[in-house]
Amino acid sequence: MNSKQPRKIWFVRHAQSEYNEKQLFTGWHDPHLTEKGMAAAVNLQNELSNIKFNHVYSSPLLRAATTAVCIVGDKNNIEYDDRLKERSYGDWSGLNKSEVKEQIGEDSFFSARRGWDTSPPNGESLKDVSARVTSFIESLPVAGNILVVSHGNTIRAISVILGINSKEDVSSYEIRTGTYLLVE
Repeated sequence: MNSKQPRKIWFVRHAQSEYNEKQLFTGWHDPHLTEKGMAAAVNLQNELSNIKFNHVYSSPLLRAATTAVCIVGDKNNIEYDDRLKERSYGDWSGLNKSEVKEQIGEDSFFSARRGWDTSPPNGESLKDVSARVTSFIESLPVAGNILVVSHGNTIRAISVILGINSKEDVSSYEIRTGTYLLVE
């Protein structure tokens, strides 16, 4: 690979999981992709098929790993990295989002779900995720086409690290399942 080759990074959010479909906090739980999720992963493979990825990284969680394998076709070409895991939702993992919001109130819910500094009980804040994923970002190659398959909150934290969003406006940033953020 030519060191003069520019760096392009595709940050892919995994396709729809069983928990996404049921509106449950997932965190480090490990549900499978739904049929809709598998179809979206195949669509990603088709959309990205003309790109030769020099490096492929994925969260080890099943929903991301399955999406990554779908895109590149060979799990042996994927480097799994725990730093790319979804944010831990702690005590909220596996719980219904609407029910949690009803129990704790909209302000507390929004602060912990979308704020930078507040975490769910026994879980991680976006600030915590940012601290975890910064060393991963710093370790990426400086050139080439790079695929990173991860999770919504991890990519939100990365968007702040890379200056795409600020800590203040990241609460409104959303990356849908089965889509990507391209950083050039």
